[in-house]
Amino acid sequence: MSAPQIISRRRPLHTLETVAWKPLLAMQGRRADAAITTARFILHAKPLPRIEDALRIGEALRLAVMGHARRMFGPDRVPRALSGHDMGEENRHAHAFWLPDPNERGEIEHVLVYAPGGLGSDAVHVLTRMQWLQRDEGEPLRLMLEGLGRASLFASLTKLTCESDTWRSITPYLHPWHLKKPQMRSPEARAKAILEQLRREWHARGSGLPEIVEARELPHVSFEGRRLRPLHFHRFRRKRGLTQPDTLGRLLEIRFAAPIGGPLALGFASHFGLGLFAREPQ
Repeated sequence: MSAPQIISRRRPLHTLETVAWKPLLAMQGRRADAAITTARFILHAKPLPRIEDALRIGEALRLAVMGHARRMFGPDRVPRALSGHDMGEENRHAHAFWLPDPNERGEIEHVLVYAPGGLGSDAVHVLTRMQWLQRDEGEPLRLMLEGLGRASLFASLTKLTCESDTWRSITPYLHPWHLKKPQMRSPEARAKAILEQLRREWHARGSGLPEIVEARELPHVSFEGRRLRPLHFHRFRRKRGLTQPDTLGRLLEIRFAAPIGGPLALGFASHFGLGLFAREPQ
């Protein structure tokens, strides 16, 4: 009997590096904008940050990307899809959302950079070169780009980018406008006012979108036995001077008249990980 063959499964070191998909980088202008809305990164750290720190991670991710973009292009040429500057009032939600993507234990194992208006070629160049995320405390987080494309590309990997008519909070929703005294007189009046704010913000996201039919409050969200309430989450931006109408927040289940595709983030600091929803488990 001949000796069995030994097959080496070792890979060259460079195969573990983040590699941009060349056809995406070759795209220019509107073609790139139409094709790419989402980048998904893997986080490497021990321990991983928890979903309670979603806002801190979202702010740190934007800070890291903006710093890298300034070094690449200069302070006055940061891609608008990343900075959110000079987008126009009608496009103020078309720029990047910096979103946590937690695992079942509530650890932030992935992050999404999601720009509904599209990521142009310059923004793609920046994102493909991101390797580290510095935190206020602890060691830096290692970033590895998992993929680029439309949000639906990741639907088999995360509940954030699936399609559904019912969505549940992952992080607290903080209403973005002040409630008036009559709206706070009873739980029913408050619930009606919150639904009105949700609909108002949702209508500002675009025309022809399915209506929000219902929003009901949830007592908590669960991650492998950990029951989290809004007070467990970090809910305050580090940027000073911001008006914050809601400091407590609430957890919601929202039902639409027809299925919509995620990611879905609404309310105060929704671009940084608050007000984040996931498809209701089927």
